Amino acid sequence: MSLKTNRRAMLFALESDYNDGTTTPEGATDAVLTREISVTPLSGNDIERSFVRPYYGNSPRAAGEKHVEVQVEVELCTSGTAGTAPPWGKMLRCCGFSEVIDNTVDNESVTYAPVSENEDSGVFFAHVDGNLHKGRGVHGTAAFTVNAESIPVVRFTLRGLLSPVTPEQLPAVTLSQWNAALAVNTLNTEPLTFMGATVPFNQFSLDMSGEVVHKKIVGSNDIQITGRAPSGQLIIEDPGVGVKNYFEVSQNAETGALTLTHGKTGGKIIEISMPKVGIESPTYSDQDGTQMLTMNYRPEPVDGNDEVTVVVK
Repeated sequence: MSLKTNRRAMLFALESDYNDGTTTPEGATDAVLTREISVTPLSGNDIERSFVRPYYGNSPRAAGEKHVEVQVEVELCTSGTAGTAPPWGKMLRCCGFSEVIDNTVDNESVTYAPVSENEDSGVFFAHVDGNLHKGRGVHGTAAFTVNAESIPVVRFTLRGLLSPVTPEQLPAVTLSQWNAALAVNTLNTEPLTFMGATVPFNQFSLDMSGEVVHKKIVGSNDIQITGRAPSGQLIIEDPGVGVKNYFEVSQNAETGALTLTHGKTGGKIIEISMPKVGIESPTYSDQDGTQMLTMNYRPEPVDGNDEVTVVVK
């Protein structure tokens, strides 16, 4: 019987220590409800031998250090209960974010903020019908997309230390912790708060662009996060320069705050805040006859590890 491309499963758990060798994600507690699973089983380069011989032809290669990479896209949902971490929170933590849970009455929330050291790591089991790809010591990076008339998503690119690929049946999984994300529309989503103006928007993206590297040092074979350079793109309704002159903001290299709030009732709110962003030159675009502005932006830290905050409440 042939194997099927649409029969896949993803399990993910946090490690107690980096590459502890014992953490095993379980289908009952660690299953990921994905929109997409893409696996690169052997990511990395081979080593050229480059022989010089009295005839033409390829030289043989030697295998270099390899790792396994998985890209997964999930809905940007909440747990449904304020103060309880969303199911994608574990993966965000291994992408260089801290997690702080506040259960103060009437102020319950879970806050994620970037860190520059001591990042959490994880283990993924990526089941591609009939084959199991395991990654340990996993680190990665995340990208958020919140577009009008769509489902908000976060896309994780995860890299792990290589394990042998083994034949495995697809696991039984529990996915009830993955609530349906709210659609992005006027009913569920607030206009952007952007540099002191409130502006309707059509597209919002934020890519953390974490630098995730596989160390190629003998005796120190780790996956590390060595930096980040977050950036994003906005398409907003043009407020007119009399309300907010984003052309002047760009020309003068001014910075300001940007906040997106999706969800309007407790337990279903996700807020992405950046206290200091700079923008590139805005350009005009069209949305069904409405004049829009398209612009790229770059979050900047203020005091450090504060350029982006994701609050689920």
